[in-house]
Amino acid sequence: MLRITPRDQDTGLTLVLEGKLAGPWVAELAQAWSSWQGRTDPARAVVDMQGVAFIDEAGRELLARIHGEGAGLVGSGCYVGPIIQSILDGGELGAAGVRFLWLPMLGLAAAGALAAAEPAVPLSLAQALDQALTRNPEIHKSLLNIAQSQDDRRLAASALMPSVEGVAAYSRTKQNLDSFLGIPSPGGPDVVGPFNAGQVGIRAEAPLFDLSLYQRWTASRHGEASAKAQSRVAREGIAALVVGQYLRTQRAAESVKAARSRVELAGALEKLAEDQQKNGLGTKLDTLRAQVQVQNERQRLIQAETQVRTARFGLVKLLDLEPATNLVLTDPLTAPETVAFTFQEAYGQGLAQRPEVAALDAREQAAMSLRDSARSLRLPSLVVTGSYASMGLSPSQPWVPTYTVGLGVKVPLFTGGRISAQTAKARLELDRVAEERKEIRAQVGLEVQVAQAEMDSARSEVEVAAQAVGLAQEALVQSRHRFEAGVSNNIEVINAQDELARAEDNRINALWRLNQSRADLAKAMGQLEPLFAGKRSR
Repeated sequence: MLRITPRDQDTGLTLVLEGKLAGPWVAELAQAWSSWQGRTDPARAVVDMQGVAFIDEAGRELLARIHGEGAGLVGSGCYVGPIIQSILDGGELGAAGVRFLWLPMLGLAAAGALAAAEPAVPLSLAQALDQALTRNPEIHKSLLNIAQSQDDRRLAASALMPSVEGVAAYSRTKQNLDSFLGIPSPGGPDVVGPFNAGQVGIRAEAPLFDLSLYQRWTASRHGEASAKAQSRVAREGIAALVVGQYLRTQRAAESVKAARSRVELAGALEKLAEDQQKNGLGTKLDTLRAQVQVQNERQRLIQAETQVRTARFGLVKLLDLEPATNLVLTDPLTAPETVAFTFQEAYGQGLAQRPEVAALDAREQAAMSLRDSARSLRLPSLVVTGSYASMGLSPSQPWVPTYTVGLGVKVPLFTGGRISAQTAKARLELDRVAEERKEIRAQVGLEVQVAQAEMDSARSEVEVAAQAVGLAQEALVQSRHRFEAGVSNNIEVINAQDELARAEDNRINALWRLNQSRADLAKAMGQLEPLFAGKRSR
C-alpha cells in the first residue's frame, strides 16, 4: 500500500509518500504526479520518501523521470538513500538544478525539511596514513608503552645513583645504666637523666660496586628499545590496514566509473535497437535483448556504488573520523612503478628492517642482561655510607658537628632459591625469543615470496588486461556496425558488451592486485610506511 499526501508549502508542493512504491502503486504515483504537474512548477516540487520502505524497479524509473523533470527528492535510511543517490548520479540536472537530500532519521529537524549534504573531503593515500598514524588508538597505546619503559629505565638508573636524605631529631631520654652496661651497681641502679638531645644533618649512601644493579639497568635500556620497536610494529600494522582499505576503495571507485560508462553504452545500444526496429532492420526481440542488457548494467552499477560506499565507510572507521564524513579519494588507481628485487635482496632487507625483528633483538638483549643480573647477585656488593650532623643537648647549649663514614661489603650466603629462579626465568625468555625468531624469519620469507609472485603475475595481467579491453572495444564496434547494417541481430552486440564488462573488471582487478602486492612486498621488507607516506622514495 502507498499513501500519497500532497502538502502546499511556501516553497512549493511536497508529495509525502508512505508505504511501498511497487506494483500498482507506481501507476497511482504517476497519475498523482501528472495531475499536480499542471498546477505547480516541477522545479519547486519535492517528493518526500522518508516513510517509504520499499521501491521496485518500476518505482525507481518513475522517480528518475520525476527527478529529471526538475523535482527534488528527499529520502532517509540505508535502503531508500542509496536508491536516490543512484538516481542523482545517473540523472541529468534540470534548469533549476538538482535538489537531493539523503537525511538520517536522527538528523531530521522536521518532516520534509531540507538539509545540505556533507561536504566532500579530499583524501590522498599519504594523508590517510598521516591521519591514521596520528589518531589511531593503537598508536597511542604504543606510545604509552614507550613512556612506561622509559620510566622503568629511570627507576633502574636511580638504584645506581647516590641517595641523600636530611635528618632532624629531638628527644628526651632517661636511661638505666645497669641495663645498658649489663652490670648491677651497688646500692641500686644508676639512672641518667632525664635529659634532652637533638641533631640536624644529612645522611648519604652510594653503591660503589654492584654488578647486579648495573645489569638490571642495561636490561631496562633494552626494554625501552623493544617498546619502541613494538611501536613501529603497531604503526606498520595500521599502515597496512589503511593502505589495503584505500586500495579497495580505489578499486570500487574505478568499478563505478566503468559501470556508468557501460550503462551509457547500453542505453545508446538500446536506442539503436529501437531505431532498427522502427526502420524494419531489427526485431522486437532485438529491442528486448537490449533493454535487458540495460537493466543488467544498471544492476551492476548499483552493486558497484554500494561497494564503493561500504569501502569508504571502512576507511572512515580506520581513520577515526566522524561516520558522516564524505571522503573523496584523490589518488587514481594506476599501474605504479615497481623496483625489481631478487628474493635474497628483499629477504635480507626484511630481516634487517622489519620492526618485529628489531623488537626480538631488543628482547633478547634484555633477557641476557636480566640473566646476568641474576647471576651477579651471587657476587659481593660494595656500599659507602656517611652522615654529617650537628648534635647538642638543647638549643641553649653548644651543638657540636659530628660525622660518620663507612664502607660496607654485602655477600649473599643464602637467598632461598631466588637467584636460581630469576636465572631460569631469564633463560626461558631467551628460549621463547629464539623460537619466535625462527617463526618471524620463516614468515618474512613467505611474505616476500608470495608478494613477489603476486607482483610478477599482476604486472603481466595489467598488460594482458589492457590489450583485452582494447580488443573487446574493437569487437563491440564491429558487432555494432554489423547490427546497424542489418546483416546480423544484436546477439553479437550483447555478447560483445559482456566481454567488454569482463575485460574492464579484469583490468581493474589486475591494477588493484599490482598495487596490493607492491604494498605487501613493502610490508614484508619493513618499508610500508616510508613508501606510501612519502618519507623516503626508492
